[in-house]
Amino acid sequence: MPGIPTTRVAVRAVWESGTPDYADVGDAETAGRVLTALLRSALELLQYRRLDWAPDAIQLVSSDLTAYLRFPAADERTADVAVQLSQALAAHATDGLNLGRIMGANPPWRSARILVLADEDGASTTRLDLDPEGECRVSWYGPFDNARFTEIAIGFALFLTHIVANVFDDDDGSETFEESFDWVI
Repeated sequence: MPGIPTTRVAVRAVWESGTPDYADVGDAETAGRVLTALLRSALELLQYRRLDWAPDAIQLVSSDLTAYLRFPAADERTADVAVQLSQALAAHATDGLNLGRIMGANPPWRSARILVLADEDGASTTRLDLDPEGECRVSWYGPFDNARFTEIAIGFALFLTHIVANVFDDDDGSETFEESFDWVI
């Protein structure tokens, strides 16, 4: 079916040894919406897994490059994006805990803000400071390039798929995946 894959479709594709097809994403605004949906789902999954506000646990569970390379959709670049997302979300948790100590309560977990900064040499993701008043969002700035966007989107989907299938019991991930997949929004 043509069109832009939803977060659920992207995660299922990665899990089933496919690669999400983002060829229909043609502009920065759409790119931001797709990446925001992936980020929101990642935040929901971390909360479901009780990893929200646990920066060390986020790093432990999701900062290993080889964990992403087991998926056929991954390559060195997309796996690196997944690790960068892991680091950004761990830093988000650290900032939230620090702000919570000052304010007396942690800010909303879904207040992550990520920028994609693009130029003629490529694109990079950057986490902004915690925005306790803001909504979870990813924005693309600079010229849009579908190839660069696809690398980032697949990296986000790899991170999310890994978190969904993260094995806590002694299965190969498939039982855990199916149980947790319902939490992918």
